[in-house]
Amino acid sequence: MISSAVRRSAAALSLLTLVGVGFVLAAGPASADTPLPSDGGWEPKPDIDHLEVWLLFVGVPLLAFVLISAVFIAPALARGETINPAKRAPEEQWLGGPSKEAGELAAPDGEGSAAGGAGGSW
Repeated sequence: MISSAVRRSAAALSLLTLVGVGFVLAAGPASADTPLPSDGGWEPKPDIDHLEVWLLFVGVPLLAFVLISAVFIAPALARGETINPAKRAPEEQWLGGPSKEAGELAAPDGEGSAAGGAGGSW
């Protein structure tokens, strides 16, 4: 009888083998190059200048950032709200629920009560 550890190891090894074979088979088409230019064939690769690279890798993400920010900030500005977090009153922020005064908290009823806050012991 084969132990469960040997069966698990064989299953893991077979899975890793299948994944490795899959990577090797997928790498063949991925490493293909375009054919050389010929009549009726592929055209040569166009050269890309530095301006196009900057526009593609810096300008497009920056434009997306500005547009997404405008989508979320414009409605608040249209309502006349301020977007500066330092100017917002703390009453408008909900941090952990409605505020309670110290007198509103339940006091402990007896020695075994869990009400009233922290009650650590050694």
